[in-house]
Amino acid sequence: MISNYFLLPSDIKYTNSYNYRKKKLKFNPHLSFSYIDIYTIGANNNIKRLDAIDLNNTIALNKMYSKYYNLEKRVNKIIYSKNLDSVNLKVKSPKIMGILNITRDSFYDGGRFYKYSRAIEHAYKLIDDGADIIDIGGESTRPGAKVIPKEEELKRILPVVKELCKNNISVSCDTRNSYTMERVLNEGVNIINDVSGLNYDNKTLDIIKKYDCYYILMHSIKTPLTMQKNPKYKNVIADLYKFFLSKIKVMNEKKIDISKIIIDPGIGFGKNDSHNFQILKYFSIYLDLGLPILVGLSRKSFIGRFIKNEQEDRLACSLSLAIDSFLKGASFIRVHDVKATNNAINIFKKANI
Repeated sequence: MISNYFLLPSDIKYTNSYNYRKKKLKFNPHLSFSYIDIYTIGANNNIKRLDAIDLNNTIALNKMYSKYYNLEKRVNKIIYSKNLDSVNLKVKSPKIMGILNITRDSFYDGGRFYKYSRAIEHAYKLIDDGADIIDIGGESTRPGAKVIPKEEELKRILPVVKELCKNNISVSCDTRNSYTMERVLNEGVNIINDVSGLNYDNKTLDIIKKYDCYYILMHSIKTPLTMQKNPKYKNVIADLYKFFLSKIKVMNEKKIDISKIIIDPGIGFGKNDSHNFQILKYFSIYLDLGLPILVGLSRKSFIGRFIKNEQEDRLACSLSLAIDSFLKGASFIRVHDVKATNNAINIFKKANI
């Protein structure tokens, strides 16, 4: 049996009506599909298409199940069932995560919300604009950023965290420090967004288990200071998939609730532009890991390089990529421009009802 393969739903569409011939995506029941492409990694380390599955052809499907190891189980990980819920994804999908950087040196908005009053003002603006979650970070993780002391990170974010949690706002904390994680979780934060992918602080697993919180597992290599220095992969799609499998295995062994894990391919974190676009092209491959996916694309530098103008506004491209990612199965979209992203996705939905 063939065991080294990847699944990619190939005809995903947005729909607001029931169609018995269409399956719904597990974490986004308004996205439906009928076909799944099967890929493998070829001898030259390129993605190679092997087969296509028609989910409505029972005879052919059963033959596929006997040909590919564990295929039925992996297919079922993609398909929605009524007993599912993840951060109320059945209520709204995608969830929009508004970025609040309380830093001096973040790549887009560093310094703008460093003061407490400005940070609070912006947080409530993001909520008014339709953010479902506010993602608060006190340490820049842009390419080339240096480490700051964890005490300084906490000093920046804790007053804002306390204010928002006191008012029952859903807050995520963008941190790789277990010290910071524990303090903010004690204040009511319910999501930890760890850009290190469990590779920075060996106490992180203990904190996740202790607080039974939602945890965003992002793929990255090295550290922000060094991650963009000639990043290399055998095949970026397969390497990321293996990374997520290995980390999920570690968390399972630690008896952490896997249903509370959200994965993030980490666009721009230890990837060059070619890697980023490969990930976006084959984004749906990660759906058969059986976990919701978050993507952060907003105003990133690879957009500036693509449009050949580092100074030009990147909003239009950010919105295009947000819609594209949603249509490929993203359940969470992390953005600076909440209102514009909500409007873009909502009008896309309206045009496809």
